[in-house]
Amino acid sequence: MSVDLIMEDARWKTLNLLQIANAAFKETLSQLNLRSENFICCILACSGKKIKGLNAQFRGKNNSTNVLSFPSTPEICEVRSISKLEANVDPFELGDIAIAYEVCKKEADISKIDFEHHVYHLIIHSVLHLLGYDHKEEKNAAEMEKIEVQVLANLGINNPYL
Repeated sequence: MSVDLIMEDARWKTLNLLQIANAAFKETLSQLNLRSENFICCILACSGKKIKGLNAQFRGKNNSTNVLSFPSTPEICEVRSISKLEANVDPFELGDIAIAYEVCKKEADISKIDFEHHVYHLIIHSVLHLLGYDHKEEKNAAEMEKIEVQVLANLGINNPYL
């Protein structure tokens, strides 16, 4: 299993979150020519209240958010290049993701998009953050968005940016 899931908020049981998370994780790594079996991550399926506390504690922001990514190491670029080639290595822990049910559900409802598709997108986005991608600068944001759109298309999900 590539993704460890901690189900803290029972509302997440309305989705097959483990299946979604693993598919999003594996397809994102595959898109980047990385061997998914060489990586693992942990996802905390939580509430808006929990993620608000995490956001305050780790980012100094006292508000809820949809998802947070906590990379395990800043040297992920080296790990990415090594893990493209090697098979049968001990999996590298990319880091942790926290995702808040009601925040994600509200965003999907407001945007009139399928909740499950939105969750796929947010997990893909978060995995990219764990891999060292960011969207602080427009160039990086465009690259990240392009990867997200392609991974979603590979999963049969429409471009959420249209």
